[in-house]
This record gives sequence, C-alpha cells and structure tokens, in this order.
Amino acid sequence: MARLSRYVAFGDQAVSSISNFVAVAITANVATAGEFGQFSLAYAGLLLFLGAQRALIGETLLVKYSAAAALEASVRRGALGATVLVAAAALPILLAGAILADQSSRLIWLIIAASLPFVLLQDTLRYLFICEGRPWQALLIDAVWAVLSIASMAAVALTSGAVWVVVLCWGCGAAAALALGLMLDRVLPSLRGGWRWLSVNRNPGLRYLGEFSALNASNFVVLYLLALPLGAAGVGALRAAQLLFSPLNTAFSAIKMAVIPELVRARGGPVFRKRLIETFVVVAAMAGLWGAVVMLLPTSMGALVLGATWESASGLRLPYLVQYVAMVPYTVLLAYYRSAQANKLSTLMRATLAMLTLVLPLAMASAGGTVASAWAFALAVAVAAVVGGIATVVSRSRSRSWSRAQSASHGPDPAEVELRPAADAR
Repeated sequence: MARLSRYVAFGDQAVSSISNFVAVAITANVATAGEFGQFSLAYAGLLLFLGAQRALIGETLLVKYSAAAALEASVRRGALGATVLVAAAALPILLAGAILADQSSRLIWLIIAASLPFVLLQDTLRYLFICEGRPWQALLIDAVWAVLSIASMAAVALTSGAVWVVVLCWGCGAAAALALGLMLDRVLPSLRGGWRWLSVNRNPGLRYLGEFSALNASNFVVLYLLALPLGAAGVGALRAAQLLFSPLNTAFSAIKMAVIPELVRARGGPVFRKRLIETFVVVAAMAGLWGAVVMLLPTSMGALVLGATWESASGLRLPYLVQYVAMVPYTVLLAYYRSAQANKLSTLMRATLAMLTLVLPLAMASAGGTVASAWAFALAVAVAAVVGGIATVVSRSRSRSWSRAQSASHGPDPAEVELRPAADAR
C-alpha cells in the first residue's frame, strides 16, 4: 500500500507539472509578445510565493505530521489558515505589479493576483492529503484543475478570445479544485488557528523558508549579474540549457514529496535505510536516463524545442548533465535531513550551495565565458553535496562516540539532537 501511495504521489506531481506547462503554452499562443511578457512576470511572482508557502507550510507538514495516521481538524484548519496569511502578505506585491504594468496588461496581473489565494490553498490541501496517506485525493483535485482549466483555456484560444479570459479560466480551475478539496477534507481555514500553527511550527518552518529564500535569491541575483560579463545572449543560453533538464527538477521534487512522509513514518526502524537506498537508486536512474536523452538529442529536435537558442545551448549540455548528476546525492541528503529533522545539516548544505551559486559562476564567467559559468553551477552543486555528506558522517560519528561514552550512566545523548529521528534540531 505504501508503494502504491508513492506512485500515486508521483502521478499527482506529474499531472500538476504537465498541466501548468500546457496552461502556459496555451497562454503564449493567445497573447502578444508584450502580453506574454507581462503574464510571465506575474506568473513568476505567483510561483515564487507558492515556493515560499511550500517551504514554510508544506515541508513542515511532511516533516512534523506525516507520522500521524490522521491529522486533527485543528491542525488542518491551522495549516490552511496559515496559507491564507501567506496569501494576504503576498497579494499586495502582485497588486503593486498590476499598478506598475501598462494599462493593456493590468487585468492579467489582477486575475493572477486574485487567483493566488486559491492556488496556495489548493496546494496546501495537496500536502495535507499526502501527509495523511491520501495522495489519491491530491491527484483528484489536481486532475480536476487540469481538466477544467485546460479545456476552457483551449476553447477560448480556439475562438480567438482575449488573453485575460484565458488566464481567468486557469484561475477558475484552481478555485474549483480548491472547493472540491475543501469538501473532501471537510474543513475550512481558521485565521486564528493559522497564527497559532505558525507560532507552534516556527521551527522548522522559518528555517525552511530561510533556506528557500537564500537559494532563490542567489539564483535570481546571479542571473542578472551574469548579464554583465556574458550579455543577454549568454544568460539566455544558460537558461535554455537548464530548460532541457527541467523535467528532472519536477521529478526530484516529486520524489521528495512522496518519499519524505514514508521516511518519517519509517524512522528509527530497519526500513528507513532501505527507503533511502531505494530513493538514491531511483533518482540516479532518472538522472542517467534523462541525461542520456538530452545528450543524444538530435540537432533538428533541439532546434524545434529551443529555436535559435539551441546553437549556443547545445554546447552547455555536458556541464548541466554533471550538475544534475551531482543533484542526486544532494536530493537524497535533503530528503534524509528533512525526515530525520537534521535541520542544522540541511541549512549548512543549502547555505553552501547558495553562496557558491552566487560566487563561482561570476568568477568563472569572467575568465572563461558562458561554458565556464555552466561548469561553475555544476561545481557549486557538487561541492554542496560533498559538504553535506562530510558533515553527516562527522555528526553521526560524534553521536555514536557520545553514546558509547554515556552508555555506562544511561544518560541522555545530547549529540543525537542533530540526527536522532525524533529530534527537532535547532
């Protein structure tokens, strides 16, 4: 049953990712270049807040509540209430974007801003369902959103409707999926419960949010700074090469979302290590298979996918393949840290990646251009994974040494605070 739930969770992530890709593609076909640019800016802002909500609330749910067979109604109301508070904090920023946008694109920003609470709440419901071992319900609400939004968006696109109507169809699909999810969960958000939930779970929630913010800030800043030594074309080549490997980002996220609850439920038992090994094998196989597909991609197919950018991006495939191979141990280590609540180690590894991502590509781009900067991104991930691995070995060794020293007195083991499965290391 656990294996089936894992596959259902993978399927849910696939449905969510594919439907989002199709929705953006339909919008691109309807919008003018200027309208799609404004849509992309607003949509990127929504995705940023969605990622922050997942770090603060979603990951905390998986880590702290997956061991329970069922969550109390107060916990579910609190998590949804906390999501409403996140949406309330993010909404003014998107509304400010609407004010700054030109008048022809203002309605697009307003619709995406209005859709934000529905999107965030629906996503929190997905985490609640997966946390409680009900991933088929997460799959159901994502499938409803996909079918309703894509069908209505396609119908509007075929009748040459306005782009804002297309975006509105997408937002209405999110609202319909949220309504179904709330009926399935039989609970409504509680703002008072949301404040209490955030207070009770501020650690590790704020730590996870800080890790997410640092990584996203470093990636965002470095791309803009790389435009100085590389120019816009060089940055475009890096982004295009990254796009070729983007399905692995989706796959790795799906694996973490599906595996962390299982690891939390298995921690302290013999199944825990087996699940970690299985996760490593699956992630490595996916990276190897997709990497081979990208490396063997014919020029005609690459040009079809990337257009004129293929010529400059094709030479960057090898360093990006190395980067995603390095992401294999990084992803497994992060799943281990989350499930064991080894928060100091996760912060160390992710802070290392954030710092190196900001420093290495700029330094190497100045000396070796676009190819060197691509290798710098790969080196940053590899070094971060090595740092995480070494820190894990050292921490476990210290824990065992302390345990042996204290065994005669049967005293507590403070060194296990970082790696003991039930610990909440601060």
